[in-house]
Amino acid sequence: MQQVPNLTGYLQSLRSPASPLDRPSRALAHARVPGEPGLPLLGHTLGFLFSSQATMDRLREQHGPDFRMQVLGNPVFIVGNPATVREVMLDRTKTFSNELGWGPAIGKLFARGLMLLDFDEHRHDRRIMQAAFRTEAMRGYVELMHAPIRSTIARWPRELQLYPALKQLTLNMACRIFLGVLPERESEQLNHAFSAAVAASVAVVKREVPGLLFARGMRGRRWLERFFLQLVKERRLRPGNDLLSELCKAKSEQGERFEDKAIVDHMIFLLMAAHDTTTSSLSSVAHCLITHPEWQEHARAEVGARKGAALTWEERETLPLLDNIFDEALRLYPPAPYLARRTLRACTLGGVEIPENSALAVSSLVTHRMPEYWKEPARFDPLRFQAPRAEHTAHSHVFYPFGGGPHICIGMHFARIQVKTVLSELLGRYQLSGLAAAPSRFVAVPIPHPRDGLPVRLTPL
Repeated sequence: MQQVPNLTGYLQSLRSPASPLDRPSRALAHARVPGEPGLPLLGHTLGFLFSSQATMDRLREQHGPDFRMQVLGNPVFIVGNPATVREVMLDRTKTFSNELGWGPAIGKLFARGLMLLDFDEHRHDRRIMQAAFRTEAMRGYVELMHAPIRSTIARWPRELQLYPALKQLTLNMACRIFLGVLPERESEQLNHAFSAAVAASVAVVKREVPGLLFARGMRGRRWLERFFLQLVKERRLRPGNDLLSELCKAKSEQGERFEDKAIVDHMIFLLMAAHDTTTSSLSSVAHCLITHPEWQEHARAEVGARKGAALTWEERETLPLLDNIFDEALRLYPPAPYLARRTLRACTLGGVEIPENSALAVSSLVTHRMPEYWKEPARFDPLRFQAPRAEHTAHSHVFYPFGGGPHICIGMHFARIQVKTVLSELLGRYQLSGLAAAPSRFVAVPIPHPRDGLPVRLTPL
């Protein structure tokens, strides 16, 4: 395939009235690809927003793992076959743009975040940012998390909605690890600003109309910009042992450093990713342990063998059963169920011709439930990740809860030990049981979360 010689020029050409940058082409709707248009006007929007897994299951069964659907007025090619997923994620021909893919949903709300950068620009910023995730820094971050986790969980009431409680806990951890300790008022404002920005990602009207979802999200974004810019100036003068300080002094092997604006953009995205996706992951694991109490007991036995000792960075690969439980929860409820891309040129993908400037979404909701690779895919079964079964090894891209290729989550190892630390503390103190009459239902977008807040009872051991 021919390479795009000048990506900037190409992006500028897409801003023409015939094919504006802020939306993909509709040519995909008329292409000879598997799929369907859905309901008149609505397409599959309602299913996408409120019953994503059932919608993906139905379309996969009818059309195969790669198919076309229509969401929010736009045709989207869903990529679920592991071989096609691999092609898109590795993107050896630089055909699939993250910037254009994510742009319509979060391009303004989380502008210039690492996930929204393409090719050389992404590689440049990731290379500098990697310094903040070196072993010495990670060891310090892990040490910082223990105290807030232990003290917060000890203060929880015996009955509570676990999702908002975990959301507050992960925000407190993120603030402490990424920013240092913040006053309570600033922490609350930070939470409100992030919540507004994330919620606005699925706004139908992407214009700042007063009172509407997107306007509230952009107001939150601007508050975050002012907040982080002030913190960057402070950390430049008085660095601490938090991630923001690491980014302020981070440099590549060539001596390149971030400007203040770049640090602000990256911190807004990183804190959102660390805060919301970790909350989602913890909630899904807790939900699975509540609905499968036998696995809760198995996990508690493994955790109890540590006799309350805190996990260190060097011990991140211990507690293998808890790892299996975590992976199985991520398979069933992936924290990033759709990974957006857009084609920079016409291409052949999954054996079909995809037009230029078409919207794609790599979907683990499809791949993680394919019966060709997963035995009884709807069943919670952590043993599928253990030898000799090891179902996740059947293909390099049959399991990708943290993404893959150049854009694989930069903080995935930290996220895993963070989740295991919270679960170790929670299971070491309490028996978890559900309070609702029926198990919680999870909504997949914008980030997977329990619709009812996950009401639980914590019974002290």
